[in-house]
Amino acid sequence: MTIFLQAVNVLLPLLYGLSLIFYVSHFNTKKPRYGKWASSILLIGIITDVIYIVGKGLYFQYFPISNTSESFSMLALNIAVLYYIIERTNKEGATGLFFLSIIFLFQLIASMFINGFGTSNELLSNPMFGFHVTLTLLGISALAIAALYALMYLMLAKEIKRHHFGVIYDRLPALETVEKMGMFATGFGIIFLGIGVFLGHLWAYKILGYFFTTDPKIVITDIAWMIYALGWIVSWKLGLRGLRMSLITFWGFLVLFISIVVFSMFLQTFHRFS
Repeated sequence: MTIFLQAVNVLLPLLYGLSLIFYVSHFNTKKPRYGKWASSILLIGIITDVIYIVGKGLYFQYFPISNTSESFSMLALNIAVLYYIIERTNKEGATGLFFLSIIFLFQLIASMFINGFGTSNELLSNPMFGFHVTLTLLGISALAIAALYALMYLMLAKEIKRHHFGVIYDRLPALETVEKMGMFATGFGIIFLGIGVFLGHLWAYKILGYFFTTDPKIVITDIAWMIYALGWIVSWKLGLRGLRMSLITFWGFLVLFISIVVFSMFLQTFHRFS
């Protein structure tokens, strides 16, 4: 089983990378067959990824998010699933280039730096932990998608401002559509991240005996959620839209992501299980 998991671990970035190549070709040429191949390979990658994660969890009897590499792998899967649903719903594959770039990057990092399979930590078999991590990563994945839509908005707005209607303007959806989908993804991310954070505190209370701790990953996630939630409320109340909101969304996620990675790699954290 370990050999199979190792082989799939190598296969996953290859599948997502191949899908990315076809999405790039579809973006540059607008040929429908490239879009169909890209979407089909993405679906194969998603199915393979699900088999990999479920198989690893069942074989080693733990929820397979025990380290940073496995978290990156789950983020890649979550974003891939969410994007595939968006693509099939909106019948729009031109944005696949942006999403597959980050999916491929996350999975490549996960596959390169994975440090073995299996863990003996009993906490990872707790169902509450599974719900906590799943919802938290879904929230972060949705915020990553919102950041990508914000990046698209910034690129479109730049072309429109310069009256330079090139390939970006020609391929991407309308500015209003990109903004709307980004706002929806942000709302989705705030809700699921909030539920995941709350379940995490309940889990900490059950295991440690108190709701709040100075664990760096918990602190940064709590602060990030509060800032996102407050920003969402303020933007809704004041009617903030457009360029400023896109800048806040994009840079906000970038700071959140870098902070989580740095804290996970260089500081002691309760979330390190292996």
